[in-house]
Amino acid sequence: MAKVTINGIEVDVDPSMTILKAAEKAGIPVPTFCYHPRMDPAGSCRICAVELEDSKKVVMSCVTPVADGMRVLTESPKIHEARKTNLELLLLHHPLDCPVCDCGGECPLQNMSFAYGATESRFESHRNDEPEDMKSDVLVFNANRCILCGKCVRICDEVQDVHAIGFINRGFDTIIGPPLGKKLDCEFCGDCLEVCPTGAITDHFVRYKYRPWQLEKQQTTCSYCPSGCQMFVETENEAIVRVTSQEGVGPNEGSICVVGRFGFNHVQIPERFDTPYMRSLHRLVPSSWEEVLPEIASGLNAIRKKGVDRIAGLISTRVPMEDAYVFQSFFRKILHSNMIDTGARYSFMNAALPIVAATGTLRPLVDHEDILKAKVILVVGADPVSESNITGLFVKRAARKERSRLYVVDSEAISLSSRAKDHIRVLPGGEQIFLEVLSEEIRQSGNLGAEWISRKEELFKNWNVDPSAYQRLLADLRSCETGIIVAGRKLFQLETPVAGVESLLKITGDLGWIDRPGCGLFVLPEASNDLGVLMMGASHEWLPGLMDSRDPASRGRWEETWGSRLAYGPGGGLEEILKGIDEGKINALISLGENPIGHFPPGSRVREILSKLDMIVSIDMFQNELSDMAHFVLPASSAYERSGHLVSAEGFVQAIKPTMAYWGESLPDWQILDRLSHAMGSPMGVDSAESVMSEILRFLPDLAPSSRNGSHFVGGTGEIRLATPVASADGCAYGEMVHEGNGLSTKFVSPAHKANRESVSSRYAQWREGIKEEPASPYRSIAGEGEFVLELTKSLFHSGKMTLMDSNLKKIQPEGKLRINRQTARKRKIKKGERVSLRTAYGVCSFIVEPSPAVSEFELTFPVHFANAEVLALFAPGLDFSSGTGAPVTHRIRVSLDSQNAN
Repeated sequence: MAKVTINGIEVDVDPSMTILKAAEKAGIPVPTFCYHPRMDPAGSCRICAVELEDSKKVVMSCVTPVADGMRVLTESPKIHEARKTNLELLLLHHPLDCPVCDCGGECPLQNMSFAYGATESRFESHRNDEPEDMKSDVLVFNANRCILCGKCVRICDEVQDVHAIGFINRGFDTIIGPPLGKKLDCEFCGDCLEVCPTGAITDHFVRYKYRPWQLEKQQTTCSYCPSGCQMFVETENEAIVRVTSQEGVGPNEGSICVVGRFGFNHVQIPERFDTPYMRSLHRLVPSSWEEVLPEIASGLNAIRKKGVDRIAGLISTRVPMEDAYVFQSFFRKILHSNMIDTGARYSFMNAALPIVAATGTLRPLVDHEDILKAKVILVVGADPVSESNITGLFVKRAARKERSRLYVVDSEAISLSSRAKDHIRVLPGGEQIFLEVLSEEIRQSGNLGAEWISRKEELFKNWNVDPSAYQRLLADLRSCETGIIVAGRKLFQLETPVAGVESLLKITGDLGWIDRPGCGLFVLPEASNDLGVLMMGASHEWLPGLMDSRDPASRGRWEETWGSRLAYGPGGGLEEILKGIDEGKINALISLGENPIGHFPPGSRVREILSKLDMIVSIDMFQNELSDMAHFVLPASSAYERSGHLVSAEGFVQAIKPTMAYWGESLPDWQILDRLSHAMGSPMGVDSAESVMSEILRFLPDLAPSSRNGSHFVGGTGEIRLATPVASADGCAYGEMVHEGNGLSTKFVSPAHKANRESVSSRYAQWREGIKEEPASPYRSIAGEGEFVLELTKSLFHSGKMTLMDSNLKKIQPEGKLRINRQTARKRKIKKGERVSLRTAYGVCSFIVEPSPAVSEFELTFPVHFANAEVLALFAPGLDFSSGTGAPVTHRIRVSLDSQNAN
């Protein structure tokens, strides 16, 4: 350690630290423009100048390392004059247009100029007058206000790894923008906008619409993807004006993706439901809560008397834990039904079921910090940048800065492919056989039997896998100290997805990663609260705590805990719900933010089946196919208007907080269900979201709100422990009452976010003993002669179908385009923007084409958010569900392409 004295304060620091870091540790502020804690120091703005007492030298604190015995002054007449001079030089080309600049009032340059008296310059120079670059649909670059600190360029290069902007020209003519004066084409994360210390970068959506001092700011958790980003929603008169972030806050550390930063307008548009509706004759007419609740309650009571499992429920996985907990309680306690399911059924449930069977938990063994420390990272069947953007940033950082050996196994190139040691390209759908062969080879230590040797040869020959890349991956997995496998959406939507996930679990165990800290499987849920909703037991398989809902012992424990008898039947998920409705065994459906019609091809009979119901209650924000059929439509509040908690992909339990008033007469889902229970004469007695969370913590204390520094939960993962929540002085920790001697004391347990390895190891050993080691049937979706595999993929610029109504995001991506391999497009003489038609045995649909080098020659991709009835008509019209998980199968299909224009 080195002893450094800063302004008379002695501090022990690591010799590798800079003076700026040492001052930060001592609690002494040093002004900066170009410095950023997540980026390499640049030393370009020279505002962080400090004086070395011994030599009287002025040095830049952000790039100067400390030395033992060093004495530093951060404030002195010499430093004051040096900073003032640098500010005057910066103002040579910076117009003093603060009254019309969006940054006025929160501009570090403005504040510092006043602080150091540099509002007038002693120097004379011809001021540049560059026109604003307004070609981008999102960002505006004003070179006249730029001080060339370079933070925007560096955060795009070093953090986002996108390299969309850079320095253009030289000397006094230097500006920042896209290369060659082109239109900005990037991920539009807005990080450059966030770190700009002046008004040089603004955005089209809010410029000239606010003054910083007019806005109210509230920290909350983003509810789009499972990253769990902390963001600050800024409002004026309770209308959302902008979303910002703060460096070092939350798992995102200050970064937000395009959807989180700009996707807020859809919650404040006239098309939102703002009052309850009731069907009268053949129309939905506006009503009131006082009118609709008794009508719904009367109908539910009549159906409830017919027996158990007569009423079905669907719930979105974007709602907070509290709403999911009340949802399953309402159905199991009040309606006596276990016919409930979640939006996770469409994809993530294919991973959740085998993972819970093998580990007993949905909490991950590893988090983003472990990704940075991993020596080897395997990304298979996932695009982390699109699916969980911050996970993608950590993988990029691990590969770029930490020199992790990154492997990508996918049929198409993703943004991480450029950083990979090997991108092992398989033909569409080949990820499954790849994992099966890799799993068996690891298990047998390379001593494969004849059948598996044949399967391996098939992998290389028929699925286009590079044998040398495969061997490099295998060697690295076996020899690495720490390793992580990241899996996502594409893997969960294979033809037999459970086999693929089980192969991953086997690989993880056979490599010894279950017991080894820093190693494990990191799966990417599809929605913001897939984990939380499932942990609350909002699917028919599980009670809260992921306990088997059909197990008498588990059921008995919750009956004892709740003090009420659970009289529900065997229940079922989406597949059983549709079948039960069709057979007349289910008479009512209550849907919280779900629309099953939009997930199936038009000829699948879903609409016809739902029309048989006596009652449909749609609790939603917007009109959709289900609400058009509903007998009652109830307005739900958005994530910007309610309280609650979400569980991120890392396992953090984080709060969402209201940032605007309820839209019209909308209410949170839990409150609507509570009001229904009162109207039915069976009150649940839920007072608030906070009281629901208190009840959850009383039973499941390891779900206490957690932070990046939260340590592991002490106890068995998922164990129900009747504990009394006791808030600590800072209100952040929760504890349980324990007996010590003759008295009662509080033992505080740090919040959890990771799974307990000891519990997982024990459960995994039991699971592995019961697994049969036999190869699954070959995957058969290889494209035939003249055919392609069409796959519905996740877009970076949208989240589900909800954001298709967001004016900001629709400006960035207004429509879906069919991506086709660039070389294939050239061979077929298909140009960008042309229309082509795809044909299957079930239908024909036309698409606008976007050639891309990322897509393989046998593959076509289309964003699932834009997959309307015409697109879904290409798929088989039947109700096809995966065996074992009940997940619908409508994600990929073999198609033929007609390159003639389809006008």
